[in-house]
Amino acid sequence: MGLRDIFGRIQTGTGQSFTNMSDYVEIEVQDSMPEAAATRYVKVCKLYGFADVDVSARELSRGNVVILDIKPLAERSMNELKHAVDEIKETVSGMGGDIVGLTDYLLVLTPPHMRVERSPSRSEFEESLERVRKRGA
Repeated sequence: MGLRDIFGRIQTGTGQSFTNMSDYVEIEVQDSMPEAAATRYVKVCKLYGFADVDVSARELSRGNVVILDIKPLAERSMNELKHAVDEIKETVSGMGGDIVGLTDYLLVLTPPHMRVERSPSRSEFEESLERVRKRGA
């Protein structure tokens, strides 16, 4: 079953299809990237206790980006969470990395020589999207 089959059946209340499938092209995507091709990863870790700070530090030292879920520790002990986050900040800063809150319970930790953009100005990506939208109009 292709996209045309799926979207062809979705109709508006008037019985007209709301998607012009001639605007879309099906592409084949590889199932997975060969294991040897990746040298750095985005790792998702959970912070259950102060000992998990070392796990994050180890991943950063390997050059990986860490998305750290602090909710498990936040639900158990806010005092221990504060100490763990202070230790993480000190570790990341000492390595030359960066740390930023993504949501209330998610932190993004970057390895040395990588920064998270915090600028409120429009990024190149947003500008590229705007150019694509104008071409399509």
